[in-house]
Amino acid sequence: MHELIEVWKNKRGLVLIAATAVMYTLILTVFNEVQWDIAGIAVRPAAALPVLFGILLGPAAAWGFGIGNIAGDLTGSWSLMSVSGFLINFLYPYLSYLLWHRLMKGRELKMDRYGTGNYLLTAFIATFVCMALLAALGAVFFGRPFESKFIAYFSNNIIWAMIAGSLLSWLTFNVAVRKGLVYGKKWKV
Repeated sequence: MHELIEVWKNKRGLVLIAATAVMYTLILTVFNEVQWDIAGIAVRPAAALPVLFGILLGPAAAWGFGIGNIAGDLTGSWSLMSVSGFLINFLYPYLSYLLWHRLMKGRELKMDRYGTGNYLLTAFIATFVCMALLAALGAVFFGRPFESKFIAYFSNNIIWAMIAGSLLSWLTFNVAVRKGLVYGKKWKV
């Protein structure tokens, strides 16, 4: 867990936290304004990013997404649930980072069939855990119905993470590895 603190002491970590937070805030803000929904479920393209960025940037992505979620909520959807949103948007990329790198331990970091399989497994587990926690927090602290909220959160996030996130991982991951942008590989704090 020390890496969550160490990233704040590293110039590269600070830049990546800030860049991730700004990018996530901008994407959230645009889609908070547009308000697309299908069958009452908000369409959130930003849900394609936490797993991939978590795998790539580790703790910097965790902080960036947590901060970005708060900033995004401050642009119009702020509520007490935003505190839970910070926790989930922090945990989602960090859990993805921990799980994917554990699954890839001892193997070359690349997005081949094995890497993609681990990406999909990571996306499923991290999304399931985080959306269940978000629905539980909403149920416990705000009286929201757990089942319907979990189904809405999970279905939206898993579709984006599995489809768009997989495509983005294929397009970016191997380049990021070559350029030393993967936390824990060439980018040491």
